[in-house]
Amino acid sequence: MKRFISIAGILLVLFAVSYAFAAATYTPITDVSRITDIQGIYETSATQKFPLGTRIVVDERTFRYSKAGGNLVRNLGGQNYSQWPINAAVLATSAIGATTVTVAETTCAVNYYQDGWIVFFTSPMQWRRIVSNTVSNGTSCVLTLDGALEAAVTKDTTFATGYPSIYADVRQAVSPAGYNTVVCIPLVTVASGSYFWGQTWGPCYAVADGTVPGSAIDKRDLYWAQSGNVEPHGDANAGVGGQVAGYVIPRTASGSGDQFFMLQLSP
Repeated sequence: MKRFISIAGILLVLFAVSYAFAAATYTPITDVSRITDIQGIYETSATQKFPLGTRIVVDERTFRYSKAGGNLVRNLGGQNYSQWPINAAVLATSAIGATTVTVAETTCAVNYYQDGWIVFFTSPMQWRRIVSNTVSNGTSCVLTLDGALEAAVTKDTTFATGYPSIYADVRQAVSPAGYNTVVCIPLVTVASGSYFWGQTWGPCYAVADGTVPGSAIDKRDLYWAQSGNVEPHGDANAGVGGQVAGYVIPRTASGSGDQFFMLQLSP
């Protein structure tokens, strides 16, 4: 049953959310009850309620606010489909101490890059989080950074590579297989384009791909299969380049494994 909150409480939460969108604060949200009254961890939304990447902790589990780039199956690893849309020299000079930069971008919407990252190949190299961005004017957009530049970036000279939030385009069983990284697990079925809380840490359950985890001695660590299911060390690419998923939690026995595991993506 959803908790009752007062009108004043709702206004307080909406203010906090609107502030987060504007200022892009990335500190963990501890007042989970108010957040989950707006959108619970087992709910999806066709409209965005929080900034992408917003982090909440529910009991022993950590979640990140995410957007589905395709239809998502519950309890299957969700992969980051984004690449690096910004990959060119900056289009305007920004001096030392500046917190905004102009980059080549022909199509982005406002705050498409919020919660994303950018690197400037200056001396020294500079790595910054992207707080917000303006809508593209057809040629460029302006990014606001989380920290001032230590070295100037120069128009048509300084090369930059920028990435959207890793939770901005979550998909499953992406083709070609083997070139994507799992960033969260949806606990419910999610329609393409919807927003959801993707689990990134803590006790979780998944489907086994092949050998059931823990059914062989000393096979406690788990890896992501290309399908988004989990597999124990020794199966397919597990342990030889495959991505670590976590470890089996319950006591198991020879020939009797289980898929209840400790998810280890982002605490």
